[in-house]
Amino acid sequence: MKKLFACAVLAALAGMIGCYNTSPPGGPGATSNTGSNTGRTGSATTEHTGIHLPSLTLGADEFKLSVPKEVDVKQGETKTINVSIERGKNFDQDVKLSLSNPPKGVNVTLESNEVKASAKEVPIKIEATKDAALGEHEVKVTGTPAKSGAPTSVDFKINVKQP
Repeated sequence: MKKLFACAVLAALAGMIGCYNTSPPGGPGATSNTGSNTGRTGSATTEHTGIHLPSLTLGADEFKLSVPKEVDVKQGETKTINVSIERGKNFDQDVKLSLSNPPKGVNVTLESNEVKASAKEVPIKIEATKDAALGEHEVKVTGTPAKSGAPTSVDFKINVKQP
């Protein structure tokens, strides 16, 4: 019975983890958001494969961004998702946000170009025009500390479908 319960808990956690992409750490304590792991516990993206390793801890003066892994939107439809920020206990800076790689015919806009130090998330509006390119498209969200520290990025996919 205990094994069954443990398996159910692990399956639920795996399902929740699979729903969001989380960036490697950024901020004054982060050395880089690319390259190999720096020897401390944390997340990194490997140089050779681009594989994103799960974060185990977040440094006191670091931050991470999270977005849903993917969003389905039909041509002519608008959806809203959130970019969330997780802050280390000493990271109290605003974080400037930017988007790159929006697909043709899809307007991707941030409600605010900045996550204030007191905020936990910012909405992203995704509006597919009636002639938006069908298929899967990747968008990058980059967060840069307002005062000092390394930026970090996280990607999400937009799946444009027919109505």
